[in-house]
Formats: sequence, C-alpha cells, structure tokens
Amino acid sequence: MSISGANNLVSKDDFLNLFVTQMKYQNPLNPMDNTEFTAQLAQFSSLEQLTNINSQLTDLLSYQNSLHNTLTASFIGKNVKFSGDQTGAGTVTGVSFENNATYLVIDGQTKISLGDITEIS
Repeated sequence: MSISGANNLVSKDDFLNLFVTQMKYQNPLNPMDNTEFTAQLAQFSSLEQLTNINSQLTDLLSYQNSLHNTLTASFIGKNVKFSGDQTGAGTVTGVSFENNATYLVIDGQTKISLGDITEIS
C-alpha cells in the first residue's frame, strides 16, 4: 500500500485494500459489527464519489480555460479603450498568457489585463 500525493492522502484504492485486508483477517468468532461495516462501506462510497466529482471539476476547469483562451483570441484586430494601471486606446495585436493570467497586447507593446477594458469596437 502506498500513500498518494504530497498531502499523504489515502486514495480510494488504498482505502479499499485496507478494508479488504481488514475483512480477510478479522476474527471469525468475533466478526466486525454490522454498523461499523456499513459505516466503512458508506465512507468508501463517499470517497469514490468525491474522487469522481474532483475529476469532473478538473475537466470542467480545463474546458473553461480553453474556452476563455479562444474567446480572448477573438479580440485580436479589435480596437479597445482601457483604463486601470494604464489608460489609453489601441488595436489588440496579440494575447499573452503569464502566470495563469491573460493579457491583451495593444499595438504590439502595451500589455493590459482583460479587466481594464472599458470599450471594444
């Protein structure tokens, strides 16, 4: 058995292996209490469902980022006005992705955040 991940989390496979091992080596004259057995099965079921939800959320986030990047690319060639750290106007000539943030490149030199756009034409 191995502990998964940097956070020392027990995976669903690890949990199932522990559960099966516990069942295999239990005392036949003093078996596990039904309530405890049911609780452990419920824990395993919950763990499996949470793992599935996590996987689906990861896929959804990946899709959302892909869609965001595609929509951002549609700004290329558009004239924009912006204000924020910098104020001005110009034509979007490119898109830059840095440190999980998206920036529009204005007239080939100025980088602005998407949140700084005040007008698109």
